[in-house]
Amino acid sequence: MRLLLKYILYLLLIIVLVSGTILLYRTHPEAQLAFILPGLFILAFSRMSDDLNFKSFFPRWTKGK
Repeated sequence: MRLLLKYILYLLLIIVLVSGTILLYRTHPEAQLAFILPGLFILAFSRMSDDLNFKSFFPRWTKGK
C-alpha cells in the first residue's frame, strides 16, 4: 500500500511538472526557463529513481563493460 501511495504521489508530481512547464513556456518564453525547467525534471527523476529503485529496471546500463 505504501508503494502504491508513492507511485500515485510521483505520478501527480510528473503531471504537475509537465503542465506547469507548458504553462510557463507559453506565458514566459525567456531563455532562462530553457535551463531551469529541465534541471527541475532531472532533480525530480533522480529523487524518484533513488526512492523507487528504478536502477533495477536497467541492469544492462548499470553493469560495467
